[in-house]
Amino acid sequence: MSRSALNIYTLLLLACLLAPTLAAQGVLTGRLYDAAGGEPYLDEPAMIGAVALPADAPAFNELTATQWQGAFNALAAGQQPDTPMGGVIAPVIPTGSWFSPVEGDGAFRLEGLPLDTRLGFAAKVGELWWPLVNEGWLTADAPELDVRVPYFRLGADRSNIRIEKWRLEARTRLRPDLRYGPVTVIERLRIVNPDPALAALVTVELNVMVPPGLSAQNLPAMYGSQLVYMQGWNVGSPLEKPFTEENAAAWSFGTGGGMHGGPAQPRSGPQVSADNWHLLNNDPMLVMTGAGDTVYRVNPSPSGRSATLVFTRPVPPTRDGIPGVLEIRLMHQGGVLTAAPAERVSFTRSFDYPVLEAEANLPPELTLAALVEGAHRRLYGPAQDGRHPTNPEHTPDLAALEVAQLVFAFSEEAQQMMGRWEAGEAPPPAAQPEPTAGGPSFNLSVMFKALALVFGLAFVGALVATIRKPRDEQLKKLAELPASRREVMDAVVALDAEYKEGAMPARVYQEQKQRLMNRLVEFDANAAE
Repeated sequence: MSRSALNIYTLLLLACLLAPTLAAQGVLTGRLYDAAGGEPYLDEPAMIGAVALPADAPAFNELTATQWQGAFNALAAGQQPDTPMGGVIAPVIPTGSWFSPVEGDGAFRLEGLPLDTRLGFAAKVGELWWPLVNEGWLTADAPELDVRVPYFRLGADRSNIRIEKWRLEARTRLRPDLRYGPVTVIERLRIVNPDPALAALVTVELNVMVPPGLSAQNLPAMYGSQLVYMQGWNVGSPLEKPFTEENAAAWSFGTGGGMHGGPAQPRSGPQVSADNWHLLNNDPMLVMTGAGDTVYRVNPSPSGRSATLVFTRPVPPTRDGIPGVLEIRLMHQGGVLTAAPAERVSFTRSFDYPVLEAEANLPPELTLAALVEGAHRRLYGPAQDGRHPTNPEHTPDLAALEVAQLVFAFSEEAQQMMGRWEAGEAPPPAAQPEPTAGGPSFNLSVMFKALALVFGLAFVGALVATIRKPRDEQLKKLAELPASRREVMDAVVALDAEYKEGAMPARVYQEQKQRLMNRLVEFDANAAE
């Protein structure tokens, strides 16, 4: 065989060997479109990108609810991200990434995508990546996918942005087996944009409380029990799914959505978390917002207990005469030790935009003082039956860049009760009715049923931090989770006996007992469903 014939034969052989490999690649095609109905042609350069997600990663629409813009920028530039997708709350390292320019009419084509792999897609227009909510899954039988990716043009006048409502609700669940009085605060910020064509990219910084015994550094590991947030807008239809064990772990970012703090177990194939099972999304009109970033920031402080959530998200334009709405919701928890029940829990709020109405609701066990710093006035109107209404003497309630100081304290009766518990005069733990407050309230019963699945994480962390026994004995103790309600009650009796014999420190006793009580709550919640 001549040399030329041999070369041709070799090339044909290589082509045959490479053909299956080349065929085993997927293609994404589609088009970007202005969801506000603007011009189909782009005003600025755009790019389409895809990332391959590990099989056990949280759903792509969960990841885009965290910190992800910087990671996509770095990957698009062929660099390693300084901060992974998901930030410190849900860090995920993609197993591959692909990027391509978008044509001026919004059309795009992305080739070389892997098959049988979870794929997340996003398009960058100007400074912002806009995600496609549903993950892609290409196969040998269906190697091509055609999609439409919505976006909004940015540029609305931010001087017209208003925080229409800021509603705050505080709750507490005092119990003698807990060594501190918890103060749980749920906040809702409703931000509106009157522009008929352009969205506004806004930044909202919210200082978060940190429960006693935790630091700002380890708070992200308690997401779902000590910290929950969401951002939604009135665009499109929420993702709906029935309540299943899989969906019960939705929006946990993989931090503890499974039973007793275990990670969520994604099924095979593309993932998506239903909006209707987010703990804070009790409004059927809200769709989770993926464009933008939510950054968890640990602030330098002597105590190590200062943290801030920074939301950088777009407020959509007005549609059909209805102003565009971005709603941010946050649940965070602080508290005071029962050894010092007269202590206070406080945080500050300041916004770049005026707050037209500010309201708060509290149970009888809590008091609230809310002052506007430097203005010598109260934030709310006169309180009545736990309700702090909007201030009738000031419009807006809080001007842009003004600072509001909110200070929570326990009532005298609640302080006395905690003092008796600290002195060992408390009766055995018993179920207490939910505190109530005037006006509409957050459905805590639903939340606590869902949180029964994640309570274990918080208390495993607390136990690991406080138990003084050898590590193998600690792990054995944590693994012994009672399988029935009767076993829980027997374990409580045995724990009390062990403590009275001086076989364990008081802190370990309290934490172990709290874990058992939460197991009891879990059984009761499951029985009620």
